[in-house]
Parts: sequence; C-alpha cells; structure tokens
Amino acid sequence: MKAAAYFGVKDIRIVDIKKPEIDDHGVLIKMRACGICGSDVHVYNSGLLLEDSTKEVDNYRIIGHEFTGEIVETGRNVRGFKTDDRVVSVHNKGGMAEYVEVPGDRLKNLFILPNGLKYETAATLEPLCNPTHSFHLREPRDDETVAIFGSGIIGLGYLQNVKARTKARTIIVDVSDRRLEVAKKCGADIVINARKEDPVKKIKEITGDYYVRYQKKSAGGCQVSVDCAGTPLTLQQCFEVLHPEKGTAIIAAIYEDEAIIDPNMLLFKYMTVHGSMGYFEHETQEALDLIASGKVNRDIL
Repeated sequence: MKAAAYFGVKDIRIVDIKKPEIDDHGVLIKMRACGICGSDVHVYNSGLLLEDSTKEVDNYRIIGHEFTGEIVETGRNVRGFKTDDRVVSVHNKGGMAEYVEVPGDRLKNLFILPNGLKYETAATLEPLCNPTHSFHLREPRDDETVAIFGSGIIGLGYLQNVKARTKARTIIVDVSDRRLEVAKKCGADIVINARKEDPVKKIKEITGDYYVRYQKKSAGGCQVSVDCAGTPLTLQQCFEVLHPEKGTAIIAAIYEDEAIIDPNMLLFKYMTVHGSMGYFEHETQEALDLIASGKVNRDIL
C-alpha cells in the first residue's frame, strides 16, 4: 500500500509498504481523510517531534496522526467497534497511509462518527481538542477581551471555542490576510495584520494603555491572551497586551526558536501563565460534540 514517509528535513516521499495486520485486540482502518497537524509541519521543517508524531513501519517513519476512516477488520476481542463503523482517530500515528492498524491499547483514541458528519470535517477534530483544553484553562467571561496571536488551525479553534461559549470580545493577529478573512468568518470581532500595523499598539488603543510600576513598557487591557503562533516575538506581544493584575497568558504553540522571557514583566503584572499542550480524554468528546452540533463550523477552515 502507499504511504507518506519522512526521509529528512523537507523531504516527504510516497513509498510502498506492507498492508498492516491486526491482532485479537486491534482494528484495521481504511483511510478516508488525514489532517496535517502543526507538529507534522515541525517534523517537515526541522525534524522536531519526529518520534512523537510518526510511526515506524517497514523502517520508514510514516507521518500523520489525525485521521478518519472506516473499520474494515476487527480483532475477536474488540468491544465497542465493528466492521463498517465510521471513525475518527486522535493521535494514533501513521495516518498518511491507505490503511492504519490501531492496537487495543490505543482504541481509547478512536471515536464513532455521528451520522452525517463528513470524513474531511471530522479529520479536524484533534486540532479542536487542543484549543478546547486551552479554553478551559482560563475561560473568558462575557465582559472580557481575548487576544489571539496566530490565525492558523489552533488559533482559529480557540477562537471558535470562545465564540461558541461566550460573548467575550475577540482580537486575532496574523500576518496573512487570507487567514484573517477566515477568522472573520469564524466570528472574530477585530482582526489585525501584523505586517501592516503594530499589533501591540493597536490592541492598547482598543483595550486601554495601562501603567505598570517599575516597567518601561505599559500594558494593554486584555484579560486573556493566547500565543498560537510560536515565535519569540508573538510570545512577548502576548505578555505585553495583558491587563496588569488581571491577565492570563496561555502558551499554545511549539517554538522552533528559543524565546527570552522577562520575568519582571510576569512579576510586576501579577501575570498567570499556562502552558497548553494536549487535552484530556473527555475534551475529545466535547470537541466532537461541538462539531457535530454545528456550534463550530470546521468546513470554513
């Protein structure tokens, strides 16, 4: 069968590998759709996260881990799944192949697709799980302002969570007009192209410009800010736009370059900082329900 294999930095090739076999506890899935995760991009660009995001098959590293498909074979000890079930998988590796074997100890990451939900739509489930977890780390209130840096699949997923659950004002920053247009379709209240204007200055104009004692830089008025871009610059901007004494920053990106953090900014702004990587099992079902109910529209992504 055909599969997409990692050969080196910026070198992905289609290879022929053996069709996988299952044991008494696993299932075999015929692939229908597989998403390209941000971690896949890191693998492609730098080799970062290679072992965590790929599966070794026939001495190849097969990429892809967020996918949908149809179960074509089940082990005799499998319960809860049957042949012909339409399923979505989160973080089972080796998804960019014609068939994927999911072992018994990984079936907890397999979910039945609701009737009518398209394979392509459901393949965006995992990048909604991550921002669903980020949302719960500090749920914005209706009268608060949230700044989101990065209008990619994670930033947009966080935006969709906020808009589906609250009336909070949302500001999203990116360098791509195309991505910002999608953000508007997802309900963003304000979009800022950082190539065209200074996002920190603009956010301070919108939310207020506050004095911070012992600091050279003032503060914005956002109660929550989220870095989904993963650059040293956006991390600093994420911190700076937070309201003094009331701000929570959520780091929801992977950084290929080291970032310098000014601890005095955290100290004198009484800032709360959360790292957000992954999600709990119940949040997967929660995200799937958001998609199936139509509360978030993943097709526009």
